[in-house]
Amino acid sequence: MIQQYSTMRNNISMLGRFLGETISDAQGSDILELIENIRVLSRNSRNGNDKARQELLATLATISNDNIMPVARAFSQFLNLTNIAEQYQTVSR
Repeated sequence: MIQQYSTMRNNISMLGRFLGETISDAQGSDILELIENIRVLSRNSRNGNDKARQELLATLATISNDNIMPVARAFSQFLNLTNIAEQYQTVSR
């Protein structure tokens, strides 16, 4: 059972790296850095880090209009890829 989830996590990680490379190629490394910063701050905030939560809120409050759509699309696509990896895991069992 643990091996199954390990495989799925590896697949999700791989798809996330591919998405990051695609974003960097299409939008530039600055937008990828912003997305990664938001992702890390979100994870740390979810784990109870209040400083990360405050920094996340400040980052989101000051995001430029030009960056709103690429950031939203990146997170949307990551969720789509995660769902695909989960469906693949279910089918392969």
